[in-house]
Amino acid sequence: MHARETTPRGAWRKQLVDEYRHLCWLYRLPLRPPVFEIMDNQSRAGAWSPGFDTLKIAVWLITDCTWDVVLEILKHEVSHQYVQQVMGRMDEVPHGPAFQEACDRLGVHPAFRTATGRIPRLLQRQGPHTGSGVLARIEKLFSLAQSANEHEAALAMQKANALLRKHNLERIGQQAATEYDYLIINLGKKRLAAYQRVIASLLKDFFYVNVVLSQQFDPKTLTSHRVIELIGARENLDVAEYVYRFLENRLPHLWQGFSQDTGVPAKERNSYFLGVLHGFRQKLQEQDRQDMASRGGAGAGELILANDPGLIRYCRWRHPRLRTIQHAGPRVYVNAYEAGQQEGRQLVIHKGVAGQAQGIGGLLPLP
Repeated sequence: MHARETTPRGAWRKQLVDEYRHLCWLYRLPLRPPVFEIMDNQSRAGAWSPGFDTLKIAVWLITDCTWDVVLEILKHEVSHQYVQQVMGRMDEVPHGPAFQEACDRLGVHPAFRTATGRIPRLLQRQGPHTGSGVLARIEKLFSLAQSANEHEAALAMQKANALLRKHNLERIGQQAATEYDYLIINLGKKRLAAYQRVIASLLKDFFYVNVVLSQQFDPKTLTSHRVIELIGARENLDVAEYVYRFLENRLPHLWQGFSQDTGVPAKERNSYFLGVLHGFRQKLQEQDRQDMASRGGAGAGELILANDPGLIRYCRWRHPRLRTIQHAGPRVYVNAYEAGQQEGRQLVIHKGVAGQAQGIGGLLPLP
């Protein structure tokens, strides 16, 4: 952000200019840079004024909605600009075929392609969808995973994972209609901790979603936060988000018990977290091997993703210039790491209690 932009409106305008430039680079758009205006209109979220080459975004949209929603509205208005300046089809109805083609070109979310005044709320997907049935069955198994009997709890979790794997194999093998979407986990921090990156990796490898780590602007603090974007079939997003929230809540609880029992210093906390997650990965890998053996070798999470053409297309549509960056692993305290690893091998994901964090059925994972 430029140092001169000290007022909220100035900072918002500057950020919108930056986002616009990024969109033009991302989708290779040969557009004339417009004039950006922050408008006070209460009835519209955004507007494109072709006669003045002006793109307007409403104050209420910026203050009341998450930035990913603002970006969808921005892309909506840029699609109007694309229809005018590139396609030259201004004689059509405003949200007709030409506009829909432009939205495809710019990766506009389907919920943001109409002229409705009601702003869809991303990430709060409500109502039934193609994977609702399997979600209900997985939720029931997560409930059984609360059993005080360690063997019964572990078996319930293993069955839940096997059910999700079977669902995805059948969905892809039968080329079933699939609703793909994205979900952004914003933790409000300028950097992601090493353990949060490891959780994201677990979701990608075992819960059938692709993961993109990026930044998102916060119009309240006028700074950018690191975010975790999950991309996949809607039912997989629901499960993956639940697993992420569960692990985020569970790790501090496990550390509290371990530190009280052993008296280890707080500086070893992250090493313990990483150990728990490594042990949990080993457990999931073993469950994968067992299930693959029972199915004759089919079904590792990464292989399933690699054979999901719909997901591949959706990811390329949303992130046409994605690149992979390798991160070196952090140094750890061996004793804390190994203790966490042992705990992680016993970790069971289970259903929680009603609360603020939305997961499967709107549940907050228990500690």
